[in-house]
Formats: sequence, C-alpha cells, structure tokens
Amino acid sequence: MRIGFDVAQTCVEKAGCGWYADALIHAMVRLAPQHDYAIYHHFAGWINATTSAGTTFAGADAAEPFRELSASQAESAWDRIRAGEPLPGQPDIVHANCYQAPRLTGTKLVYTVYDISFWMVPEYTTEANRLTCQDGVLKALGNADGFIFISQSSRAEFERVLPGWLARSGKPWVVTPLGAKSGTMAVPRPAIRSYWAAVGSLEPRKNYDALLSAMEIYWRRSSRRLPLRIAGGQGWKSEELRGRIQEMHRRGIVTHLGYVPDEQLPGLYAGAEALIFPSWYEGFGLPVVEAMTYGCPAISSDRASLKEVGGDAALYVDPSEPDELAKVMLRLEVDAALQNDLSRMSLVQGSKFNWDATAVQTLEFYHRVLAEPPV
Repeated sequence: MRIGFDVAQTCVEKAGCGWYADALIHAMVRLAPQHDYAIYHHFAGWINATTSAGTTFAGADAAEPFRELSASQAESAWDRIRAGEPLPGQPDIVHANCYQAPRLTGTKLVYTVYDISFWMVPEYTTEANRLTCQDGVLKALGNADGFIFISQSSRAEFERVLPGWLARSGKPWVVTPLGAKSGTMAVPRPAIRSYWAAVGSLEPRKNYDALLSAMEIYWRRSSRRLPLRIAGGQGWKSEELRGRIQEMHRRGIVTHLGYVPDEQLPGLYAGAEALIFPSWYEGFGLPVVEAMTYGCPAISSDRASLKEVGGDAALYVDPSEPDELAKVMLRLEVDAALQNDLSRMSLVQGSKFNWDATAVQTLEFYHRVLAEPPV
C-alpha cells in the first residue's frame, strides 16, 4: 500500500492535531514498514512559512517530497494538484489531518474529525479558525472517502449536527482513540509533590479563568499552598488571561512555563499532585491520558469526551464552579489514600490508550476504504 500522510501542522508549535499526526505516522512506519509512505509538510491550503520543525524520518522510511519547498513553491505545487496533477508518490490513499480536504486525482482520501467545537461552542475559537475548520469539514463531506473520529463523543456530536449523513452517504468511518504523546517513559513519582499541573494552550476553551479562580480559593484555604504550573503556548483570545497569570505569578501562586517540549512532559506529570483540566470542550483530552500514564491523578471537567477518556480513574467537576474545583483540590492534597488509589487506577486507565493500537486500527481502516467501491 502506498500511503500519503499530512503532517502540515507538525511544522508549527504543535497542538493536538499536530501531535496526532506526528505520533500516528511514527507508529505506522515502525509497525508496518512494508508500506510505502510519503509525508506532506504542506497540505492543500495549509502552507507553512518553514518546515524545519516538521515531522521527519532518518533514512528512507518515508519520502518527504514537499519538505524543501518554499511557501510559494508549495502553493504552486498544490495549484497543479488541484488542477489534476497526481500527488508526489502517487499514493493509493491519503490521510488528511489538518482540516483540509482537497479533491485529489487517482487516490482516496481519509479525513480525521477531531471535534466540531467550531459549531458546538464557536465562542471558544477565533473567527478565522472557525471558518477554516468549518470549510474543511464541509469539503470533506464531498471529497473524503472515509472518516476517522478520535472519540465516541466527537462521533456523536458529528451525528447531532449532521443527523444520518454518514449512513446516507455510505462512506465508512471508524473511532480510533489516541495515546499519550509523551510515550511511556519510566519516570518515578516522588512521594511528596510540590505543585499542581495544567497542560494546554491559553485559550478560552481550556477554561483557565475558572482554574485561576479556583487557585485563589484554594490558596486562601490550604495549609500546604502548592502552586500551579501551566504548560502551554499562548493560544488566542488570551490577553487578559496572561495579565492575570502575571499578577498571580508575582504572588507565587502560578507559573506559566510556556510551550513545554515533549521530552519534558513526563517529568512534569510525574511530579504533580494532580493534573487539573477543567476544559469546556474536548474532542479527546490528551493531557488526561498522558497524566494517567505516569500515575498522576486528574481532576477533570465532566464535559464532552473527558469521562470517556478518564473513566473511573479521574475526579470530575462542573467547569463552571471554581469553588467545587477548589474543594476537590483541598480534599486530594490531604487524603493520601485517595491519592494512592487514583494513582494506581490512573496507570491502569492510561494503559488502555496507546499509539500502536491506534496505528493498527488506522491501517486496517485504510484497507477497508480502499476495498470500498466509489460512492
């Protein structure tokens, strides 16, 4: 099988979509080297200023036909592809990961749906991002030959917005849960933890305002006063939030670490009292799985996919109630038995999600799509 794979979002500071593409293609190449792979650092309308940070492979594991192209050269190449020129590598199937769904010649297209937050909760994104994602999904309805959903929740919400469409279209689909992007390194969990952790970009959907309010309440009531460490890029619509973080940093309550490289995340999770993740909306919730992989308990929002991911191993709160979140933090920091139980259960729950399983499911789905007659 000749597989084309979109890694365009790995060329910028990686968020969930970029991590998905990077982890999945590495797992597939490792597990199924018998296939031919071509990875595309520019994909349809996603043209990067530079590809230097993008996913790459040593040796000849995967061809990288667009990696050395400038932005203008990539735009010209994609103009020719849209006009009917075959993709480099002439793949049998192409996997789109960055909300782009181009019409391709001589190949089938698989499209990943991470979430539909741009329709469900449009107030938590920018207008530009909303329009890009919406346009991509609508084009995929016509151009894609198969759909991958990253959670049962994202599949159910797609059905809620487009009831019966998948059944009527006859196009195959599959749910492939994700794995921890930071792998399964053995990192010891210290007996005494000195901070809480939060992971995610500074954007409205992550609900940092409620988390900071909970930290203020916790700080007034706690005898231990563990600070919060936030790992995540600047995001969008975050100007006021950044000002609030700076003010709380001066009082020793919060530290914003900025973007944290993949290799540093295991230590962050392992050393935390708990991950606090009060997000309003998630298509999956990678930080919850990642924390659990290292025995770190999670205090999570009870919204969208997060109960599906955390199972019985997480503590859940209403994300609109900072006081409730603070009470759970205060309980957890003094209850050693609860900490130990959650840490043990987290390791079990986290082990259910891994990229090898996702890669096997994805490769099986490619074969299924290729076997389907054109719709």
